[in-house]
Amino acid sequence: MQTSPEIFVQKLIDAEFAIDSWNVLGAGQNSIAILANEEWVFRFPLHASAAESFQSELAVLKTVHGRLPVLTPNPEIVAEVEGLEWPVVGYRLIGGQVMGREQIDSFDSETMNHLGRTLGRFLTTLHATPASRFKESELRHCDNQEQWSKLTDEVRSFLKPRVESTVWNRIRRKLSKSVDKINRLEFEPVLRHGDFGAGNFLFDHQNRLSGVIDFGSAGFGDPAVDVAGLMASTGPGEALVKRVLPVYPAIEDMIGRARIYRETFALEEALLGAKSDDEISVKSGLDSYLDY
Repeated sequence: MQTSPEIFVQKLIDAEFAIDSWNVLGAGQNSIAILANEEWVFRFPLHASAAESFQSELAVLKTVHGRLPVLTPNPEIVAEVEGLEWPVVGYRLIGGQVMGREQIDSFDSETMNHLGRTLGRFLTTLHATPASRFKESELRHCDNQEQWSKLTDEVRSFLKPRVESTVWNRIRRKLSKSVDKINRLEFEPVLRHGDFGAGNFLFDHQNRLSGVIDFGSAGFGDPAVDVAGLMASTGPGEALVKRVLPVYPAIEDMIGRARIYRETFALEEALLGAKSDDEISVKSGLDSYLDY
């Protein structure tokens, strides 16, 4: 049975979840997320692969909860619900708002320095999380040749049919060069967030970081992927990374790798757009990728 947000909420109500009001936070190809009673976030995977990803994400969230300098989602509810194939995950809403790049760029120097210190402490602690805290079945290995081969195959399958042959040849050549560089990189795998950008940062009314969300891409891989996310979170240059350096000086050695990863972000945006038939995202992503 196809599950919509409305069906999802009704199943929760039928299971005696006290939901008086709700709104959709997200409904994509992989999952549904709703906010109930302005207090609880409930998420549900839509297919087996997403359910497997949820299990890895839960393991990470439970391991890092209370260890990091700002709040992260705490999965207090993991429940089987009649009529839903996979467990429902629930956690209390983290207060704060997402800010765009332009808003972050407008922060004064003191606020940016505070943000850099907080992000530095966050990454230092996250990246130091030992693999021994996880069961082998919970470990997700990322940023390896298998992942980049999969990306190349998906780009060919989803994007090639949507563009002219001359554009495809440009995409193919550029991606091939990036993947060749990435496959030659050497790094010690650590627990990294995987999507460590402004879209997953929450700020309070004083523009201080109050939470980091969306650990769906978290796993053991190259910490430079998180540095790449920071680079993409503010305007030209690497201003935010420079604010992080005093607290986490080791990232200086990651910047070169991070620049290579950052090149692929716009292409991944286009790929996600193609998967959901969002032509605006496809065009925006490809334009940025080819102009980068």
